[in-house]
Amino acid sequence: MKTYSALKAQIDKLEKQAAAIRQKEVSKVVAELKKTIEEYDLSAADLGLSGVARKSPGRKARRVGSAPGGVAKYRNPETGDTWTGRGRPPAWIADAKDREAFLIGGNGSSPKRGAKATNKTSRRSTGPARGRKKTAAEAAVGA
Repeated sequence: MKTYSALKAQIDKLEKQAAAIRQKEVSKVVAELKKTIEEYDLSAADLGLSGVARKSPGRKARRVGSAPGGVAKYRNPETGDTWTGRGRPPAWIADAKDREAFLIGGNGSSPKRGAKATNKTSRRSTGPARGRKKTAAEAAVGA
């Protein structure tokens, strides 16, 4: 039975061998790709590579120039800290009963002009849709 240190040494040796073989294969593949690109007179845009950042595993590509978090909607009047209204609320607003007092761009007493007040629960319906008559089975059950 091999010891832990012997296995670690074997892993290191195999990783070095794999890296060397990969490098040889990558250089061959790159040479083939260059030959094909030149043969067909392809551009980066033809390959779908223009202006797109290279993706790394587990990360989404982000457009260049886009804001990372969005526009701030709330501001802490004491410290000037801001929050977009998305994600977990910061401590300074988490316990607030009325968040309108923290709104940016207004006195905090009412929503902005033209802003549409929405209540997600008011859109839900427990009964039949408007204009739709109940089926006989729904009427019999009382649904």
